[in-house]
Amino acid sequence: MPTAFTAEWGNYFISTSSYAYEQWQRNDLFVDGCLNLGAGIGNPRTAVAVEIDYNIESFRGVPEGGSVDVRVGRSVVNHSRFKAAVGGGLLRAFTYGQLSKEPKSAYGVLTMAWPLRPNDASFRQTLQLNLGAGSGRFQRIDQGWLPSQGVVASLGVELAPNVGLSAGWVGRGVNATLSVVPARGVPLFVSLSGVNLDNSGDAGRAAVLSLTWGGSFRTATF
Repeated sequence: MPTAFTAEWGNYFISTSSYAYEQWQRNDLFVDGCLNLGAGIGNPRTAVAVEIDYNIESFRGVPEGGSVDVRVGRSVVNHSRFKAAVGGGLLRAFTYGQLSKEPKSAYGVLTMAWPLRPNDASFRQTLQLNLGAGSGRFQRIDQGWLPSQGVVASLGVELAPNVGLSAGWVGRGVNATLSVVPARGVPLFVSLSGVNLDNSGDAGRAAVLSLTWGGSFRTATF
């Protein structure tokens, strides 16, 4: 689910995921995993921040290649009670090897965030809204297997200081993610995601379990 908050100088993440998805017109599940690394340069408050992500998209197909994503973000409001940013990205901007020929996916997004409990020093409870559009994987596939509008909209909220829930429409279906930080002060995130929960286009659903070190920059903090 795209956000305009991206990595800047000093930000990085390392993430590994295991996923299982329903294969189209088949009754069995396909199980695989991936590895994602990312880091940022620049400052979104004075200019722009640029995030570069490297993806090994399939553990089963490690020798077969990977991809690089590029994301750009710019902060437009950075107050103690409201933050807003605009951003865009190109997923699979560079690819190598013999992996699937999935096309590049460009997107643009506006992100806004504010605390629901602005006067609570211990838990300000951030709410975050993302609105945008994109091509490629963000486009809906109609009954004639032709891509149409690529609207992206998602909402995330902190349920507790170390627990967050987000959900939204990501072009081809409804996605939702529950994230937990198990240990205070340790930047380890455990996330469980459901993909295409509404089975849009009869494309099948998927479940993803991710472990991420670093990467809190995608969510606003107050």
